[in-house]
Amino acid sequence: MYFTTSACNKCGKCWEICPTDCIKHPEDLPFSCTTCGICASVCPTTAIRKNKFGGYYVDRKRCTLCGMCVKHCPFDFAKIVQDRVRGICVRCGLCVKVCPENARIDALNYLKPPIEYQALLEIATPEKLKALLEGKKVEVKAEVPK
Repeated sequence: MYFTTSACNKCGKCWEICPTDCIKHPEDLPFSCTTCGICASVCPTTAIRKNKFGGYYVDRKRCTLCGMCVKHCPFDFAKIVQDRVRGICVRCGLCVKVCPENARIDALNYLKPPIEYQALLEIATPEKLKALLEGKKVEVKAEVPK
């Protein structure tokens, strides 16, 4: 999962380059698919699969466009556009590479998976992101599954 820090200048380069259209920009601040895996877990044909980078991809040969991923995506990223599922992060890292302010960070450089979904929501605050970047320990109330 990639996060945007307060160093973001709202230039839009990250969402323009995203090949899967998985970055939203509410109030011009980039917010990405969290790669939580809920879409993959509800896919009845196992068309959504984890790749070697920890992101997800859609096997178009298996995908029936049933919309279960769209229905269950907690942040409404997954969508069907022109007979394709879009909005799921493959973790290509292009958004990080094009950021002129180094405001996009890969949270997996700071957190060890597996990360429980509720913990993601707790971490995605400016204060906790800043602490992570400073190398400080970040406490979360959610339990990490064993």
